[in-house]
Formats: sequence, structure tokens, C-alpha cells
Amino acid sequence: MKKILFISSILGIISLILPTYFLTELKQYESPLFPIIATAVNGISIWAIILLVISGFSISLFSEIEGWKIGLSTMALFPIMSILEMIVDTSSHNLFPLEFIFYAVLAIPSIVGAYIAKGLIAFVTTKS
Repeated sequence: MKKILFISSILGIISLILPTYFLTELKQYESPLFPIIATAVNGISIWAIILLVISGFSISLFSEIEGWKIGLSTMALFPIMSILEMIVDTSSHNLFPLEFIFYAVLAIPSIVGAYIAKGLIAFVTTKS
């Protein structure tokens, strides 16, 4: 279970970072440790939301973990990275409580994707 949640966390990071490589018009943001994460979070796009739904869906298809745990795990590393940046540069992340709420909201697409997969599995198994 821990491995799957870790994979889910990595998929959450990939879901936000991947669109920054093909959306070239995004403004590049500065950050003490993770500038690509700052760019991905500040330049969130519909593509990132879609990838979060796909991440939650795919993890849920291959595991028995509850959907809300999958969704929260996709965003679990972002607050940790924010805390690390606050340690390195105390002037960064001045609005960190709001940032953490934003990460919780960003977990919703993965939760939705996970529960869509659970519903699809239940539908298919009852039809058999």
C-alpha cells in the first residue's frame, strides 16, 4: 500500500509538471529549491487537472486503496516541498496556509478520478 501511495504522489507531481513543458507561454517563476514546481503550481492549466484525474483513475484501477487516500496522496509532496522552501528562504511562501488549502483543492480531481474507477469496477463486476 505504501508503494502505491508513493507512486500516486509521484504521479501528482508529474501531472502538474508535464504541462509546463508543452505550454511554452507560461511565465517561469523563481523559487529557492523547486522553480519547476513553482511554475507548475502558479501556471496550473486544464491539462494538469485532466492528468490529475487520470492519475487518480489509473491508481484506483490497480489498487484497493480508498479514493480519498489516493487523491490526497497525489498532492502530499507539495506541502512538504513548500515547507522545505520555507526553511531555506523564510521570505518565501508568505501565504502558506492558503497554499495548503489550494493543494487540498487540487486533490479533488484525483479523488474524482479514483471514485470513477471504483464505480466502473463495481459496474463491470456486477454485470458479469
